[in-house]
Amino acid sequence: MKTLYDQLKPEIKAKLEAHHAEYAVSIDGIFKQLKTNNRYSELTIDDVKTLNTFSDVSLIDTTQMDLMYGDHLFNN
Repeated sequence: MKTLYDQLKPEIKAKLEAHHAEYAVSIDGIFKQLKTNNRYSELTIDDVKTLNTFSDVSLIDTTQMDLMYGDHLFNN
């Protein structure tokens, strides 16, 4: 089974990597979570907040279903 890191959309992963130099602790922490979990439901609310923040996701364009299932962050 693929980890969440493997399922991360390429544009989201690229944004996280672009922020790594400035926010290494946060990005390393979220990458660790993504590499050790297989399902979106295993992430905490703080994990999802970190993903949205550092991937520059506009929450105005994010639906409730996106937040519930992570479709805006991960390939299914």
